[in-house]
Amino acid sequence: MLLSAGAAAVAGSKVKAAVCRKLGPPRAAPPRLSAITSTIAATPGVQGATPIDHSYAYVGPDLQDTFGVDAASISKGTTLRDSYFIGGSAAALLGRLRSRPDGVIVSKETITDYSLNLGDLLLLRVIDRRNGHFHVVPFHVVGIVQEFPSAPRDSFMVANLGYLQAADHSGGPNVVFAKASDPPQTARRIAAATRADGTSVRNISEQTARTVSSITTVDLRGISRILEVFTVILAAAAMGLFVILALAERRHEFATMAALGARMRDIGAFIWSEAGLVLLAGTLLAAGLGLLLSEMLVAMLQHVFDPPPDHLALPWGYLAALIGAALAGAGVAIAIAARGLSRLPLGSILREE
Repeated sequence: MLLSAGAAAVAGSKVKAAVCRKLGPPRAAPPRLSAITSTIAATPGVQGATPIDHSYAYVGPDLQDTFGVDAASISKGTTLRDSYFIGGSAAALLGRLRSRPDGVIVSKETITDYSLNLGDLLLLRVIDRRNGHFHVVPFHVVGIVQEFPSAPRDSFMVANLGYLQAADHSGGPNVVFAKASDPPQTARRIAAATRADGTSVRNISEQTARTVSSITTVDLRGISRILEVFTVILAAAAMGLFVILALAERRHEFATMAALGARMRDIGAFIWSEAGLVLLAGTLLAAGLGLLLSEMLVAMLQHVFDPPPDHLALPWGYLAALIGAALAGAGVAIAIAARGLSRLPLGSILREE
C-alpha cells in the first residue's frame, strides 16, 4: 500500500519535465509527516511503514524519478525482491547504499546509456524544492536496479534519504510506504485518520485492478489444476499398469518358481522390488528433467515477468500428491497381483508353450 502526502506521481520522463516546468517546484512535505508516519504505523491492519522522499534529478538531458530511502527501514513498509537488483541481492545492495552516504543505485537503462560502472562519480542536477531550480550534486554508483515499488518502467534512481534531503531541501519525505494485511480496508482507515493532513492514499489492490483492466489477461490457475489432476491420475494408472503387465508377461516364470517350492510371498517380492525400482528411477528422472526444463523456461521468459522471479517455486503439495498417487497405484496393483498369484492355475500355465 502506498500513501502519498502532498505529491502526485507522473509517469514518463518527457511528461515529468513538462509538468515541472509548468507547475514549478514540487510541494514540500507536510510539516507533520513524521506524525503522519506514526499515525499510519499505528493504524489497525498496518504491519509497518517507512517514509520516502520522491524527487527528480537530471542525468544528462534525461529527467528521472529519484527516490530517497532509509536503507535500514525500507523493508518495513514494502517488499524488495532480489530480482529487483542486478549484481547482488536486495540486502547486499541496500547495505552498499547504507555504507556510502553519497551512494546511488541507478537503473539498468541509465547504466547502459551512459556506460557507467560501479564506483563511478555521477553528477546529478537535483531539483531544489525551495526555488524550483536544479543544481549539481555529486553521487557515486553503488548498484544497479531494474524494478522498485512505485517507480516508472524506464529510468529512475534510489539514493539515501538523508543525502537526498540535504540536496533537494524538501524538508522531509513526501511519500509513505505501508504494508497491510488487508490493503483496501486499511487504506480506508488511513485515509480517515489522515484526511485533515491532505493526504492521498492508494492501495495495491486498486492499482492491480487498474493494470489488469488495461490488458488482456488469462487466469491459468484453472488449467493448471486440471493438468495437475490429470498428471496425478496418470502416475497412479501408469504404475498400476506396469505391475499388471509384469504379472501377465511373467506368469509362466512365477508358476515355475511356485512349482519348485517358492513361497508366494517370495514371488510377490519380485513384483514389489521391480515396482519400487521403477518408481524411484522415474521420480529421479522426472525431477531432473523438470528442474532443467523449468530453469530453461524461466531463463527464456526472464524479460516477460514483471518483476522476474527470484527463484523457482516448488509446489511441494502437488509433488507429494504425485508421488503418493504413484505409490497408491502401485500398491493397489500389487495387492491385486498378489491375489492373482495365489490363484494361479499352475498346471495349465506350465503346460502352455
